Amino acid sequence: MCELMGLSFARPVCADFSLREFSRRSDENADGWGLAWYPDRSAALVKEPVRWGASRFTGFLEKYHGLQSPIYMAHVRHRTVGGEPTHADTQPFRRELGGREYCFCHNGTIADYGGLSLGRFRPLGAADSEHVFCHLLGVMEQDGRSLSTPDDWRWLHESLAAVNERGTINCLLTDGQRLFAYFDAAGHKGLSFRHVHLRNHRSRRFEDQELRLKIGGPNGNEGFVIASQPLTHSGWHSFARSELLVLEAGVVVYSSHRPATAPEFHRGNAAARSDTGGAPALAS
Repeated sequence: MCELMGLSFARPVCADFSLREFSRRSDENADGWGLAWYPDRSAALVKEPVRWGASRFTGFLEKYHGLQSPIYMAHVRHRTVGGEPTHADTQPFRRELGGREYCFCHNGTIADYGGLSLGRFRPLGAADSEHVFCHLLGVMEQDGRSLSTPDDWRWLHESLAAVNERGTINCLLTDGQRLFAYFDAAGHKGLSFRHVHLRNHRSRRFEDQELRLKIGGPNGNEGFVIASQPLTHSGWHSFARSELLVLEAGVVVYSSHRPATAPEFHRGNAAARSDTGGAPALAS
């Protein structure tokens, strides 16, 4: 089992990932974990090819509350291709293109990924996920794309759908300004999103038996959390199969399957109104 999580907010938030809880899933995802965020235009990245519970970074990240970013990306990996776990194969992956640092993570398996063309970008490891990332960046550079316009987003959707024909793919991609999320055409595992509104100077907590996330930040800040599975009892919406969402500054600016004005993308929907601020997700 692989797990993905992404956050996009209007303004930087402090995200406290309790990956000690996340690591209970990593008993099955024993091949690595990683966390990426953007303190500014530059990406910060911490990752290791070991279970969270075996990592020496865990104590630091669990106690360090200085993480501030409008975008976060987290991944826990179960190796399906390649050799023994290595740092090079551990996600997220990071590359620079056109003065932006892109980060990418993926779960699923892509068959015959060696048939995907590469430009100047070359994988450091043996994972299919990194090859897909390098392929996308190579074509972007060749075509002069920056993923900044609706035409670029339609191209990205078509490109991911083409890769999807070779296997299964749920993925997150970011350039530090926008967060792109794609759900597998066959419904592999799952991918859901939820609108979050920070108000009354209260932090928000999301959790299940294996993952805990606490978000705090400026009053009135809002955005979205994307996760492989819902982390509260209400307010979550499933991606449509083969759907691409583009989020910028905490707002859904593009969907390949529904209008950006869809009620589930806005805090006025009934599920969002029923939310209870900082209450624990699993409170009885």
